[in-house]
Amino acid sequence: MSTENLSKQLLYRSIHRGCKETDFLIGDFAESELAKIEDLELFGKFLEEDDLKIYDWILAKENTPEQYEGLVQQIREFHKI
Repeated sequence: MSTENLSKQLLYRSIHRGCKETDFLIGDFAESELAKIEDLELFGKFLEEDDLKIYDWILAKENTPEQYEGLVQQIREFHKI
């Protein structure tokens, strides 16, 4: 899959999560910052995680798995959380 197609797919998956809170947190971040993400494969793996876990990681209600710490920090900084 080309990088452009992967980016489009990841953007769609970021916006259409099924949970309004994560649609907002991840979708807005992806719309603005997706082109800057170095590891699209990791971002895709992150999007496969459960919405409630992602939400808790972003709001620091649960410890973020080490592999996602940098990405979650980028999302927090984007939203000024």
